[in-house]
Order: sequence, then C-alpha cells, then structure tokens
Amino acid sequence: MRQITRLLVQEGSDRAGERGQMLVLFTLVLLVMIAVAGLLLDGGLAAAARRQAQNAADTAALAAAKAATQGADVTAAARTIGTANGFGAATVDCNGNTVAGIAVYRPPITGPNAGKTGYVEIVAQRAMRTAFAGIVGQSCWMVSARAVAVADQSAVAPCSFCSLNNTDQNHTLVLKNSATLRVDGDIYVDSTNGGTTPGVCTLKKWNVCGDGFDIFGEGGYIYAKSISVVGGWETHDQNIAVADELALKNGAPCPEHPNPPSQGPTANVCIHMPYLPDPLNDPAKPGNIVPAPMLGSRPIAGQNGCPSHAVSASGTQGSPSQLTLSSGTPTICPGTYFGGLRITNSAQVTMLPGIYIMAGGGFQVLNSAGVDGSAGVMIYNSSGSGPSVNTGPGVDHVPPPTPGKIEVRRADLTSSNNASDPGESTTYTLTAEKRNANPVPTGTTTFYDGDTVICSAVPMVPNGDGKKAHADCVQTYTVWGTHAISAVYSGDSVYNAKGDTLTQTVRSPGGAAIGPVTILTTGPVRLYGPKAGPYGGLTIFQERTSNLTITFDPGASSGPSCPVGFMTATLVGAAAWKDGCGAIGGLQGTVYAPDEDALVLIEAGGLAPLQVIAGKIQVDSASNARFAYNSAVFANGQIHLVE
Repeated sequence: MRQITRLLVQEGSDRAGERGQMLVLFTLVLLVMIAVAGLLLDGGLAAAARRQAQNAADTAALAAAKAATQGADVTAAARTIGTANGFGAATVDCNGNTVAGIAVYRPPITGPNAGKTGYVEIVAQRAMRTAFAGIVGQSCWMVSARAVAVADQSAVAPCSFCSLNNTDQNHTLVLKNSATLRVDGDIYVDSTNGGTTPGVCTLKKWNVCGDGFDIFGEGGYIYAKSISVVGGWETHDQNIAVADELALKNGAPCPEHPNPPSQGPTANVCIHMPYLPDPLNDPAKPGNIVPAPMLGSRPIAGQNGCPSHAVSASGTQGSPSQLTLSSGTPTICPGTYFGGLRITNSAQVTMLPGIYIMAGGGFQVLNSAGVDGSAGVMIYNSSGSGPSVNTGPGVDHVPPPTPGKIEVRRADLTSSNNASDPGESTTYTLTAEKRNANPVPTGTTTFYDGDTVICSAVPMVPNGDGKKAHADCVQTYTVWGTHAISAVYSGDSVYNAKGDTLTQTVRSPGGAAIGPVTILTTGPVRLYGPKAGPYGGLTIFQERTSNLTITFDPGASSGPSCPVGFMTATLVGAAAWKDGCGAIGGLQGTVYAPDEDALVLIEAGGLAPLQVIAGKIQVDSASNARFAYNSAVFANGQIHLVE
C-alpha cells in the first residue's frame, strides 16, 4: 500500500512539474508573440512614415527645382513644402541631436546625378518613437527618404517662337497692324527665303537678303533674346528687329548678322543659320519625341472618375457629334470628343485636368464664353483617324564613287501605289539604265524607310530591253502617314553606286473632318498644360499633318491687368502678374502645330509664359505682346523627379 501511495505521490509531483513547465513555455511563447506583433505594428507604422517621408522628399524636390528656374530661394521653397508634409526644417534624432528635417543639396552630393548643375537633392528625415520595439531595445527609429528633381532645360525646344516652315516662303513669322512683340527666349525661323549660301547677301533699305520674317505697320518691333533665320529677313515702315545677343552657330556667336541699311539700332539677327528640326519630333533626339495620343472612350458623367454632375459627350467614332455648351457653368472631363467641342454664348466651363482629344470638329471658345483649364489640360486636335506613322529622310547611304567606274545613265525609284490606303500593298521599283554602249547594270539594290532597311540586297533583274534592270520591294502599311523611301543601287564592276528617293503617302482612314482651334471670345480663357506626364507642358497639340489655323483672341480678363512698362520689366521677383497678365495672360505652356502650313495667329496682347512651335506664326494686334521663357511649363521641359 505504501508502495502504491509513493507512486501516486510521485505521479502527482510529476504532473505538477509538467504544469509548471507548460506555464513557463506558454509565457515565453506569449512574449514572443507579443514581440512579433509589436514589431509588425511598429513596422507598419514605419512603412507608413516612410511613405510620408518619400512624399515629403518628392514634393520638396519638385518645389526646389521650380524655385531654381524662377531665381527664388531653393532651400526655403523645399522646407516650406516639407513642413506642410510633416517634416520641418530641423528635427531631433534618436540620440537627441538636432539635425536637418529637410536637407537641401544643390547640386546633389550622392547618386548618379551627384555634382550635376540644375539638379536638386532632398533628404527628408525625422525620428519615430516605437510602440513595442522598445522591448527589444529599439525605442526609436529614424525614418528618411531621398529625392532628386530637375528642370530639364536641355530637353526644352531651343526657341520660344519656332517657325518650322523650311521652304522659301516669305512671312513665315510676321507682325501686322503695328504689332509689338517681346520674346524673352529665342526666335528661330526655318524659312530659306533669300537663300542660304554663307557670305552671299544683298542689303537694301529694310531688307537683309530675304523675307523669312517681316514687320508691318508703323511702330511695330520685335525684341528677343536671340533671333535666327535660315534665310534672310526684312521690315517695313521704319520698324525694327533687335536681339539681345547673337545666337550660337557651331558653338560660337554667329558670323553673319548684317544690319539693314535703314535700321539704326544694332539688329544682332543671325542669318544663314542651320535648319532647326521639329524639336518635338526629331528622330535624332528620340527621347524628346512627343507621340500623338490614342483615341479613347468618350467622357461619361459618373464613370471612370468623371463626376456625376459633369456633362457627358454624346458623339461616338461611328456617329460623331459636336458637344455644344452655351450657358451655365458646366464641368467637363478629359476623354475623346468625337465631333469636337464648342463653347459659346455665356457658358463658363471648367475643364478637369487631363487629355482632351478632339476627334474631328475642332475646339472653339466663342462670343462671351469662358473656359478654365488651369488645373492642367492638353487639347489634341485631330481628325479622329488616330495617330499617324511618319518617317523623315535618312542619311545618304550611297557610298563614294570608285575611281575607274562610271555612272549609270539614270536610277529612278517609283511607287506602284502612291497614295495608298492602309492595308494595301505597294511595290517600290528601282530602275537603273546603262550608259551608252556599256552593259546592262547588274548587282543589287537596298531599300530604306528613313534609315531602316526594308529590303536588303535585292538582285537586279534585266528588263529585257537591253538597256535597263530593276529591283522590287513590296511593303504594306497598316497605319496612315508619310514615309521617306530611298533605294541605293550597289553598282557592279562597271558602274558606281547610285540612289533615288520618294515620299510615300498612306491615306488617312477617315473620321470626322478636323476642325480648327479657335479662341475668339470676350470671356476669360485659362489653359495651362499638364503639370507632368508624357504631355507635360503641352497645352495644344494639333495633328502633325493638319494645316489648319489656331487662333488666339481671348478676353482681356483672362489674366490680371498688365502694369505700365510690363514689356521691359524684369520678371524674376516681380509681382504676381509675372506669370501672365492681360488677354493672353491665361495661356501657359506650349502650342504645337508642326505642319509647314499650319498657322498660329495671335490677335491679343498681354504677357504669357507661352511657347509656340508651328509651321508659321503671325502676331496681328496693335497691343503689346510679350512671351516669357519658363522651361518649367513648356513641353519637354517639365520639372520632374529623376531619383
């Protein structure tokens, strides 16, 4: 019995020990679980704080870069935004030391952009007291983030007024009716009128060997930072053109800048300058090419972020219908307007930020209507046929002649179907003809679209007439546009290489007829380009193949009144009007209409940070018009984050 009792007592003691061990183990596991939960909670709080820090760094960097372009206090701008986002100018770290909450480095001191002029680096940091991590000795963590921003002026078009018509047409930039123009940036005129041969120039009264740009009406003038013309220029009625400085040619001040004999002030207008390619569609700078936007869906109230109180567009691609707004204060949303948009009578329209595609019908603001797109909008004016594909001429692919060989009599490139429709096949044929009693050409021909090989080393086939041989290249295009086609005959043992070119047109597939962009109203007009994204700074973009006129004649109340002397006043540090005043004061960004015959017509005065890139430009107003240079709001010159 005593034996049994001892066993029972021992068993009870063992169970009590096990219960004690379980309690200790449970306590340890519970502590671990609490610690893990605490770390997860603190980690989540740290991640949220890290996002706040990154947002503060990003916005502070953008503000600092913008301040740099305006000559303002970069550090103050960054710290003002940082404070608004919860990161003060100074903060106390985990060791009790006072450190910078927003540190500003210009130029950056770390990263791939260290030491680069124009870049601003921001580091945002603050201490975060932990809730549970103190259990494991981590009572405080430093949360920080870094950002680098730049106002990339190197990507901005090298002119504020760019007239792209590269023919011998005259008056591709013209002032009429005693208009006066001040451009704080550069003027570039691609017209070859008067010739382009260096050193060959005839001066006569108000004429400098050509008429690429001109000024009409007594009292008119052009002032600009620099003025460049591929050909020549002239004025009338004792008007003058004066540049503040000579433009650069091959890295040095231009060598040719003669004064017209009848002008007293030194002109400093550079003639016989190099051709300026379309700065927003230059194959040599693919990073700066701005693609045409694709057609999308029509805006419908209550859908895709468009508020329920907005006005819906009714047109579709199959049944375009222009949306007309003629009264009240309606709100409209970005999207594709099949049939265009007409704002007229007394309507005062608010445009929510985004891309507005006019698929036919155009964009008009008329009578006393007003429009407010200051939140950041781009208006793309098209036919509704979708974007085109266009190629420019490539480099010369014909190799130099070989001594002892002769030229073929002729080499002609032809197209079997020009113009063609999308989906149709086109055969390009290069025909080479023998010279005199020499043999029929042999060898091969290579075909190019721009600089891209489309048919390589196609053997020459005799025509059977004892004179000619040919090579064929068949192509089919699914998208409309124009193609610069070239063909290079390789030559053979008798003949040197020879080439020929042509332009192939692929017709637009249709859609509603493109309408003009016309702003002709006594009401206020405020149109600012988007603040970021692929169309940042681009306020109006007209289809590249459209030669329609864009007209600007907004109401005088579009911007605050311009003070006396605004045409010559220093803009940096001036009053609020420096960002725009007068009738054109509500326009900001870049207007882009690159077809060689597309005209941008400006019929109002004031000051606008506006860049114009068009085939032709006309300022037709007795009012003073000044165009400020501000890379921060121009296309391809947006302030943006790079790190």
